[in-house]
Amino acid sequence: MPKKIKWPAKRFADGAVWIVAFAAGALLDLAFAPYRQAWVAPLGVAILYVLLGAASGRQAFARGFWFGVGLFAFGVPWIYLTLTRFGGMPAPLAALAWVLFISILASYVGFVCAAFVRLRARDGLDPWLFAALWVAGEWVRGVFLTGFPWLDLGYAASIPPLMGLAPLVGVLGLSFLLAVFGALAVEALRGRRRGLWWLVLIIAATPSLATLSFVHRVGRPVTVSLIQGDVSPYAKWNPRARHAVIARYLDLTRKSDGRLVIWPETAIPGFSHQLRRRFIPYLKRQARLGHRHFLFGVVEGNAYSPNGPTYNAVMSIGRHDGFYRKRHLVPFGEYLPWPALLNPILDVLHIPMSSFTAWHGVEAPLRAAHVKVGVSVCYEVAYGSLVIQGLPSATLLVNVSDDAWYGHSNEAPQQLEIAQLRAAEAGRDMLIATNDGDTAFVSHTGRIRARLAPFRAGVLTVVAEPYAGLTPYDRYGDAPTLSALALLVAATGWRRRRTGSRSTRSGGS
Repeated sequence: MPKKIKWPAKRFADGAVWIVAFAAGALLDLAFAPYRQAWVAPLGVAILYVLLGAASGRQAFARGFWFGVGLFAFGVPWIYLTLTRFGGMPAPLAALAWVLFISILASYVGFVCAAFVRLRARDGLDPWLFAALWVAGEWVRGVFLTGFPWLDLGYAASIPPLMGLAPLVGVLGLSFLLAVFGALAVEALRGRRRGLWWLVLIIAATPSLATLSFVHRVGRPVTVSLIQGDVSPYAKWNPRARHAVIARYLDLTRKSDGRLVIWPETAIPGFSHQLRRRFIPYLKRQARLGHRHFLFGVVEGNAYSPNGPTYNAVMSIGRHDGFYRKRHLVPFGEYLPWPALLNPILDVLHIPMSSFTAWHGVEAPLRAAHVKVGVSVCYEVAYGSLVIQGLPSATLLVNVSDDAWYGHSNEAPQQLEIAQLRAAEAGRDMLIATNDGDTAFVSHTGRIRARLAPFRAGVLTVVAEPYAGLTPYDRYGDAPTLSALALLVAATGWRRRRTGSRSTRSGGS
């Protein structure tokens, strides 16, 4: 008789759990823009928490890893699009780079889950430990190897009243609240009623805490016109199209009536020194005659000095002229890390790479109209520590971006959602000027007050209020949240060790 084939039941079961973890991670994407279903955030985390119930350390890492793959594969597909369509990278190589990138991001979730099953004591502190470790993983992901703080759980809280807690605890604090909410819900369903009371307390306290105000209006409102050019990257960086691009922005500006006029990131596709003969004198005349002020993106540098620094900058023209230079560049997008290693590879594969220089040091707010503007460029808005560096001097925040690189993807809505939390953390109105969406006006509470439709040229004119004062997040950043969570993890580890030593003594007596 032929031998019976034994079905590898354990391996099959593990595979099924991985599929559930992957699906839960993909489900979590619905919590973020453009879907904005915030209730999905604690649900997705709760599913992962359940999957870790009887897992070993190795199993926990695998389940967390596949959860992360689902989250980031569906959350940042625009990276592959950018590498192939605009980055000039061959499709197979771009796919490989994207898979490696997703795997690195997913590994953070895997390590969080493995650490949790190792430290948990299977008591009422487990949900708090899980949420603390989750936030630790987000923080490390946001700072290690230049960081990628995208799709942090707290960004799903870009709705009232949750967003009202951002000035108190920042996005990482909101991540903790959503994560502990999901884990406590699981414990409540398991019959641990203490967790249910914590849930009730958190829900009851949130509206009251969200009404706290830490900033106040100062000075006169300012009328601002945000110019959305909708210029294709193919045309934008074609030297023959430079005059047509400038003409488009000037034409849209003539149709605006804001005292402060803002063009997006690298709106002028050329070096600043090339504009000093005609364009800058012309804009200065317009500023003087119309009592206006202009902020526009440009490349600061000299095309004839290839060894000199080149900055992704915002130039200010009006009563007070100046520059803001981008400080946090996008790796592989704006600069090449490890050039000695990677440059020869890119030369062989004929992959074009831009090379900007990061500005080192704190940039002072730009004086524009009668306000002081704290500027950030595109990806910098994902870093709360950068945005609040200009405070309390800055009375208004401006972010310029060129999202045309990411096509019709979810990148622009995600970045707008991130900007909402930055405005709420800082307690400042934020003006967002993009090439093709989302150009918007976000109030100091984080709410979107006005926006332009994406993928079409237009002008958005709004009235912004300058604010003064500091929120708790402005004063202390993430330090209080991270310190409290570190103490929580340490206390949980101490309690687990103490419980283990008691069990050992009991067993030996």
